[in-house]
Amino acid sequence: MILELNDITHQIYSIYQNGFIHALILCAFFDIFTGTLKSFKTKETSSSVSLFGIAKHALVVLLIFVLNVYLPLFGFQTYAHGFTLWMVVTYLISIAENWATLGLPLPAAVKNTLIKLKEHTENRIHIDADVMKVEEKEKPIIKVEE
Repeated sequence: MILELNDITHQIYSIYQNGFIHALILCAFFDIFTGTLKSFKTKETSSSVSLFGIAKHALVVLLIFVLNVYLPLFGFQTYAHGFTLWMVVTYLISIAENWATLGLPLPAAVKNTLIKLKEHTENRIHIDADVMKVEEKEKPIIKVEE
């Protein structure tokens, strides 16, 4: 398949009409904002950490832009939207964690889900820094409160 400039230009224009992209940019902005507020509250503010975090956000947005330009041209638009939506959900989880750390009201269901998600991910994977290999731990038993 030969890509023509006209096709690429059309895809770039279509990004501005993509609601997933708008959601991603808004979530990235609010994640930076709530993360900055969290760093002030926990008194762990650092310009180098902030600059690194902003650079990571910029790279994620750039990656999403590139994926949403080229994947649809090869017939993989569903994957581009799926990856974009996955990043939006990741940002929403980060925003909720920052929100909870700030002590702002959070629905109990969201708070319990975040606690279970954190426990599940922390207890499943152990990284041995000396050997640099990932070992699977036993799956924890998670009790669901009714």
